[in-house]
Amino acid sequence: MIWTPLTAVMVILGAFGLALTLYTVPKAYKIGKRLSRASLEEKYGLEKEYYLLSTVVWVVLITRIVASVLFWATNESLIPLIPGAMCQFGVNQVGAPYSWIDNGVKLIVLLVYGIWLSLDFLNRRVKGAPLIKALSRLFLLLVPILILDLAVDIGLYFTVSAVTVPCCRVVFTAESPIPCPYCFVFHDAPMFIVVIACYGLAISLVVWSFVIRYFMKKVPEIENVGMEAIRRLVTLSLGFAIMGTVALIPAIMQVMGPTVPFH
Repeated sequence: MIWTPLTAVMVILGAFGLALTLYTVPKAYKIGKRLSRASLEEKYGLEKEYYLLSTVVWVVLITRIVASVLFWATNESLIPLIPGAMCQFGVNQVGAPYSWIDNGVKLIVLLVYGIWLSLDFLNRRVKGAPLIKALSRLFLLLVPILILDLAVDIGLYFTVSAVTVPCCRVVFTAESPIPCPYCFVFHDAPMFIVVIACYGLAISLVVWSFVIRYFMKKVPEIENVGMEAIRRLVTLSLGFAIMGTVALIPAIMQVMGPTVPFH
């Protein structure tokens, strides 16, 4: 185990987000179960508790965004502490299988929380807040994802140790059909970070728009604001796709440049 301030912060952020979520789970369960048959006075109280859920999700999303950026920085900081590691591929070798799972879970958490918050935004703009019950139930589905996120973080950082790993140049030789993805993206052609981020955001926004369309069919009351939201999401998605395509040109130039050390 290699314990550093950054690995400690990663675990603390995960525990903080999970603790906040678990605190509001009973409230979400009560709202989902009682809202349909609640009296007018009780319904008012349940709606107030729902807005606490919304606040919690916003706070957790912010911590997850910070954690996603910090995840990269933390893994970069571990490279000099692992003999033989020249990039994050070495860190992932030591932390396998948690490291590979963690990379995917971080993206899934941001995607799923973005879906929830986009629906919450629509719910706040419609009279009567018709999505409260559905969003309260969906909130319960967020809990296992956060538990998994924290579990793989703990598994990764308690597994990583100062053992010797083969350099990525040994795994990805000059004869390999592809270079080391970490060296390629983060060191050889960093413009691909912009390309990947822009295309990733474009795809996420399209997914959110499809989810909104699904709920529009289930809850006709949100149709007007839903269509407006879809138009904005599609416009933003197109904008990010264009930005990614524009960034692809200098990224390719970095690849074709004579100074790029292919592996």
